[in-house]
Amino acid sequence: MLPVGAIIGMVLTARGAALIRKRSAAEQSHVAEVVIAIGQPIAMLAFTVVFAAVLASVLTSVGLDARDSIFGRFTPRNSLIVGVIMGFAIIPIIYSISEDALASVPNNLRAASLGSGASPWQTAIKVVLPVAASGIFSASMIGLGRAVGETMIVLMATGNTPTMDLNIFEGFRTLSANIAVELPEAPKGEALYRVLFLCGLVLFIMTFFINTTAEIVRQHYRKKNALL
Repeated sequence: MLPVGAIIGMVLTARGAALIRKRSAAEQSHVAEVVIAIGQPIAMLAFTVVFAAVLASVLTSVGLDARDSIFGRFTPRNSLIVGVIMGFAIIPIIYSISEDALASVPNNLRAASLGSGASPWQTAIKVVLPVAASGIFSASMIGLGRAVGETMIVLMATGNTPTMDLNIFEGFRTLSANIAVELPEAPKGEALYRVLFLCGLVLFIMTFFINTTAEIVRQHYRKKNALL
């Protein structure tokens, strides 16, 4: 219910903000912007919660479970929560490195593009992004490596459920978490012990492949933009 309420709340608050801007006088525009900046997130959050609660009550009254979805039954610890938490964990890394890559683009390239008649948007797309592509790609791969190698966030947020399911509202268990949980209790020399080492080998091969591919792509972009 919350995603539906959030989307509707976003649309309604955006329309309300546009209406406030339209009706506010020119000398009061700064006051209107302050009111919108403070009130829009609060109004959207309040509408989302109220809409989700009302819709959940309606579904419950007709005998439906509001926690069900087209993917299956909802559980508090699931893949969707992991995705949101991992997003908060890796986005600052990707953002900071990408910002450094964009800031390292020589200003004379921007000036030459703008002086040739290109718009700022065309300069950003055609000049700045291609030059900074290697840094942005490296930032993305570092963030991916951070997400793939994370154990504790996934372990706590998914409930460490040993299931294989396409339902995003169900838990799961990663290879790294499986090794951390099962290895202390695995009988030495038995099948489980060997399988856990196989899991570690699979993780190593995946990491090696991803890092090698990232380095090849990064070198390709560096050579492509070396003459700029």
